[in-house]
Amino acid sequence: MHGFVLDSLSLLFALLSTSNLAVGIPLSDRATDGLTVSTAQGPVTGTLISPRVRQFLGIPYATAARWTAPSAPPQRSTTFNANQFGTTCVESLDPSHNEFLELSGAGTLGADGKPLVHGDACLSANIWAPSTSRPQGTAVLLWVYGGSFEFGTSNFAAYIGQNFVDAHDDITVVTFNYRMNIFGQPNAPQFAVDGQPQNFGLLDINAAIEWVHSNIAIFGGDPERITLFGQSAGSVAIDAYAYASAASGSGKVKGIIMESGTLDLALSVPIGKIGTDKADVDSWNAVAKAVGCGTTGNAAQLACMRAVDPNVLEKAVLSTDTSFTVIADDATIFSDTRKRAAASNFLHVPMLIGSTANEGDIFIVAEELLELGFTIPGVETVVSNAITKVAFTCPAKTAATDRTQAKVPVFRYQYDAVFPDISTRDDLRAYHASEIPIVFGTYNASTASAAPTANEIALSQYVQSAWVAFARNPTSGLTGNGFAWPEYGATQQVVLLGNDANPAGKTVVAASSVDADCGIIDDLVDAYNDIGFVISLL
Repeated sequence: MHGFVLDSLSLLFALLSTSNLAVGIPLSDRATDGLTVSTAQGPVTGTLISPRVRQFLGIPYATAARWTAPSAPPQRSTTFNANQFGTTCVESLDPSHNEFLELSGAGTLGADGKPLVHGDACLSANIWAPSTSRPQGTAVLLWVYGGSFEFGTSNFAAYIGQNFVDAHDDITVVTFNYRMNIFGQPNAPQFAVDGQPQNFGLLDINAAIEWVHSNIAIFGGDPERITLFGQSAGSVAIDAYAYASAASGSGKVKGIIMESGTLDLALSVPIGKIGTDKADVDSWNAVAKAVGCGTTGNAAQLACMRAVDPNVLEKAVLSTDTSFTVIADDATIFSDTRKRAAASNFLHVPMLIGSTANEGDIFIVAEELLELGFTIPGVETVVSNAITKVAFTCPAKTAATDRTQAKVPVFRYQYDAVFPDISTRDDLRAYHASEIPIVFGTYNASTASAAPTANEIALSQYVQSAWVAFARNPTSGLTGNGFAWPEYGATQQVVLLGNDANPAGKTVVAASSVDADCGIIDDLVDAYNDIGFVISLL
């Protein structure tokens, strides 16, 4: 696959039916129970899915015509029934993506166990908030899913926020959809305008943050305590937001949690300028030709592409074996980000950042099952370890160091746990995205036959509590409250989660034990600026 693709590979362990959990509330009681609330666009009615949690699904947070920036959703005169997930933005699921989802026990079904519905009108958000009998004005965790900027959805069982809210006071969880692949970043020559935002999926993420900040108070959240958390491409998007928001000093986000993805990797790959990188333009024209819109690169071609059915476009992307990922438009992603990092020109909010110990395992296994064909014994582990270091561990170190040099509080972790219902093969260790069901407490949604272990359940409770503690107070939530996490800048220490020394909790180690060889790797990436083989696996 072309492009840097930090694939987050949306990991989703299917089959948690939210509709079956819903508890009916008489209409006359809904106002007092907080099930009907008035957003800026009109009233919304949710459901009480447990005595402690209110759920609101599929609320439109923005609207956007194809390849235009999102704008506020239309006003409603009637009550929006927020009892089911919204349409999923059109995905590009190639064989390696599908293999990843199968290996992780996720499959490709929605949270209700049904096939996903895809379409252009897909910009919706989901909220899990404490019932009104519990304390309100909570901290907010706002999730950005991964998937290489090519696939993913908020409608996955692994991303359901109920467990967070059921188990903890002072937290509300929000997830949402954003546009991906050719719909999110077409990389078309018609958009070659310097300084104009062209990564439409990143603009969607910005719009979701704005909508949550403006509306979360009526759901019981505190708009002044929003923390972004995301994995893989979602984590990259958060890093991009931190740089793009530096000038405004955006007070809307007070903390960021970045799991297995940084903008630094994206910048290590020649992603080029909008509409000028030949490979990107070739991808656009290949799809345009396949759907009968020609290769002229003019306004007529763009109008033709906008009129094509979204499912036809999706099939053309797959049939032409093209890939569409984010690009430097000098508005949402900057071509001089390393210079900006050196000048501390990013959002100065506390950061919790980390990765898994064996990120590359699932990429290698997926490619082997697709007949990559390694013939030298042990080479799989060598290549997996290289992917882990080059694409995840060392970029996390760089991002953490950039922040500490600016006196920004940083907490760093490495997830090292292996459980039979998540790592379903002997050659899958703590792979890319294996921490997600632990963070969300959704390990029961796995399609694997093995049951969660006692250590797994305990580790999930610990990790989830740590993420909540950070969201409540990003500066000191992890240093106190019984967590005693070391601040990275002051100690150069990393918290290992779920390793053999403490499979149900944390172990603190020197960063040097995690970052071995990062100096050499950074030099190689800088020298060659091309890690094509590794990136092709992501």
